[in-house]
Amino acid sequence: MLDNDTQMMGDQFRFQTTQWNLVQASRDLKSLNDLIAIYWKPLYFFVRQHGYGNETAKDVVQEFLTTLLERDALSKANPARGRFRTFLLVSLSHFLQDWAKAGSRQKRGAGRKLLSLDFDRGEREFSVQVPQDEPPEKALNRAWARSLWERSLTELEAEPAHLEAFRLYLEDQSYNVICGRTGLSEAAAKTAIHRLKAQIRDIVVGHIRQTVSSEADLQAELAEFLALMR
Repeated sequence: MLDNDTQMMGDQFRFQTTQWNLVQASRDLKSLNDLIAIYWKPLYFFVRQHGYGNETAKDVVQEFLTTLLERDALSKANPARGRFRTFLLVSLSHFLQDWAKAGSRQKRGAGRKLLSLDFDRGEREFSVQVPQDEPPEKALNRAWARSLWERSLTELEAEPAHLEAFRLYLEDQSYNVICGRTGLSEAAAKTAIHRLKAQIRDIVVGHIRQTVSSEADLQAELAEFLALMR
């Protein structure tokens, strides 16, 4: 997906603060919704790779995230112990152990407010995008990268023709095709794509910045994101 521009994320970003922004974000509804939108699907894939069926995996993820929110666990996470995905993975692993010991749970919801998770889409993408024999942790990381990318694409702001040009560019289409389908001149298409590359870079970096505490961590997460998307 990023093969035609592995430098899209660039190397010019610098971490502006040592504050772990997730602590603040977990108390802000919009930021919290953004985090859930990016991370629920990787968690779902992780559970599926542990052998749980579709419906059970939905129940597990719903209850896991709801429990984290009810306990305000996100704001208590310690950045000194590693990246946010590691925190989620360890927490979910412990949750799965408790789930297995319990033997059975109430059906999804059980009087609690349901989170807005597009499980139907997640199930389709699981069978298409994630190899069935892939280790659970690798499946989670790959799904994280895809979810982050998809979420970032939805946040792009531009005219429809410019967005279409960028989509075609990501599909490795020639400028002849891009211009023919969008009605843009080649110069206009190149300008739009250049601007949207910078915009998507800012969006991706902004999301990752929410879950790291240093420039080194930021660069490491960006490097892994790019590797997973190749």
